[in-house]
Amino acid sequence: MTSSREIINDMRAQAAALDGRHVSGSMMDGVCRSLRRGADEIERLLDDLVWLRGYAEIPQEEDAA
Repeated sequence: MTSSREIINDMRAQAAALDGRHVSGSMMDGVCRSLRRGADEIERLLDDLVWLRGYAEIPQEEDAA
């Protein structure tokens, strides 16, 4: 299974690759912005999850880090 960190990195890499480009006559700025916002939100949720696991003393999973 793909880790959250890998998904975040993939989303940011896709945003960087599409930044300032046209696809089928459309600027990809909105798509890039959405990819970055999605990556930021996943990262925020991941940080919250790590904090909550620590608070509840639940061992951290390998792919959650």
